[in-house]
Amino acid sequence: MAVINITPLTDITALIASDSVNEGDVILLEEGTYFQTVLIPKNNIRLVAKGPKVIFDGRSTLVAAFILTNVTGVAIEGMHIKHYRVTGIEIDGGSGNRLIKNKISNILNIGILISDSGRNLIWNNEISRCGDGILLISEGSSNNWIIDNTVKECYDDGFEAVSATLSSNAFIANKAIKNRFTGFDIFGNNNLFLNNTSTDNNQGMLLNAGSSSVAIGNEIKGSKVDGYVVNFGCINHFAGENRSECNRLAGIFDQGENGMFLNNEVSYNSNSGFFLVSTGSLIKDNKLICNIPQNINDIGSDNSLINNKEKPCEPCESPGEVCDTCFDKKADNSDCLKGRCE
Repeated sequence: MAVINITPLTDITALIASDSVNEGDVILLEEGTYFQTVLIPKNNIRLVAKGPKVIFDGRSTLVAAFILTNVTGVAIEGMHIKHYRVTGIEIDGGSGNRLIKNKISNILNIGILISDSGRNLIWNNEISRCGDGILLISEGSSNNWIIDNTVKECYDDGFEAVSATLSSNAFIANKAIKNRFTGFDIFGNNNLFLNNTSTDNNQGMLLNAGSSSVAIGNEIKGSKVDGYVVNFGCINHFAGENRSECNRLAGIFDQGENGMFLNNEVSYNSNSGFFLVSTGSLIKDNKLICNIPQNINDIGSDNSLINNKEKPCEPCESPGEVCDTCFDKKADNSDCLKGRCE
């Protein structure tokens, strides 16, 4: 294994394609501004920023900063990527690649694209002002780890997986903030959603066609429409210990089949806490506080409601008053959840 130092004057694509670079080598990038698209056709190449000012600037003319095609074990770490026309980083085929601690902004289309590629780690990246933040497409994009990423102020979705054939992708401790459409818009089977946060997106989390996915410990708040949505075609979904609050429509909107909702806290939502159009869902041991017009609105069929704790709004308390006072203004006031008669 060799460590190869390069500067913005280096043609990185030509270097990687040459006999000077072998599998297992580390390419160490000096700080500076790089105007290029890097194509990576070799396995186990690690591209690492030497400092925080390694910048890839496409000047709104280049298509992508990095394209990984049918490779395994490639790592891209510590880059600042901006102003590309289509993608910041694209993984097309292959598996087991690592995208770590990159900052990606102002991409016209997609910050990170994973196409027909599995078992990749996407960890601790910051993405802002792109079309979509992180997008998984095509049948092979399964078994990926999407961990501790922040996606904010994108023009479409924060996190998106668009094929019902995808499976076993894990979304853990990610943050979607102020994206124009959905924080998490996910299709597929056996996916894991653990400790993610959706804040001030148009819609919080949307679980589409697929089966046997699990959501635990997620927080959804401030959505312009519904907070947590289980869509038609979603079967055997489990949601436990999630928190959905201050959404302008339903806190949890279930349209699926045979789901299970256990120990969730749903509060201060403006079109019911649970809105059930589902079939055969179990709604048990949930805590519902001051959702209007009602805490649970069940117009589905064969749903079971067991031991849910419902608390109506206090006098002068309403979702609008509470959410404006406590969350939008972030008041540090022990009385803020009691509402106001003023």
